[in-house]
Amino acid sequence: MQSVGPVHRHVQDDLVKVVSELEVETILDVGCGSGENLARLAALGCYAVSGTDVSEGGLSLARQRAPGIPLYALDIERGRLPQQYDLVMSIQVVEHLVDDVAAMRNMTAMADKYVFTSTVAGRMRRSELAIGHVRNYSAIELKRKLELAGLEVVWVRHWGFPFYSPLYRSAAELLPGGPPSGAVGSLGRLAAGALYQLYRLNIPNRGDVISALGRPT
Repeated sequence: MQSVGPVHRHVQDDLVKVVSELEVETILDVGCGSGENLARLAALGCYAVSGTDVSEGGLSLARQRAPGIPLYALDIERGRLPQQYDLVMSIQVVEHLVDDVAAMRNMTAMADKYVFTSTVAGRMRRSELAIGHVRNYSAIELKRKLELAGLEVVWVRHWGFPFYSPLYRSAAELLPGGPPSGAVGSLGRLAAGALYQLYRLNIPNRGDVISALGRPT
C-alpha cells in the first residue's frame, strides 16, 4: 500500500514538488519507514538523502528498498543526530507521536535550512486509532506547534478535496477490515490507479492531508 496507495502517491508527488522548489542538497527523512520516500528522492539523483526510524523492522525494509542510503535508529521524541541537513522532513509521522513538540524541536535542531512536515487533519477515524494515531491536526494547531519548536512557518497547505473527502474517509471505515492496507492484489492495484488519477482533480489547498514548511529561527 505504501507504493501503490493513491494518497501515498500524491503525498510523494507533492514531496518531490516541494523539494524541487528548495535550494537543498542534503535531506533527512525522519520516520522513513519502509524507505519509499527515500527511494523516490534518491532516484532523482540531485540529493544526498538519509533516513531514521524508531523501528528496526522499518529500517530493515528501507535497506532493501533504498540500498546504500545512510539509515539510523532514532526515537525522534527523545533524541537527535549530531549532524545537520539542509532539509529535515517527516511524512505521516507526527500524528503518531505523544510528544510531538519534542519531536519537532529535535527535527529543528537537525535542520540547517528547512523542516517539512506532512500529516492528517480532520476528525480521527477508528482505523486511524488502530494504526496508532494520537491526534489529527488543524492548520492552526500544526502551525502553533511548529512555532513552539523554533520554526518560522513559511506556509501550511491542504490537499484532498473533494475526492479524498471526510465523507470518503468515513465510508472507507465501513469496508470489511476498514480502509485498504497491507499487500495489494491486481484488482486492488487497478482500483488504486483509478483513484490516483481521480485525485488529480482535487481542488488545490483544500482537504484533510495537511503539510507545512518551516525555517529555523
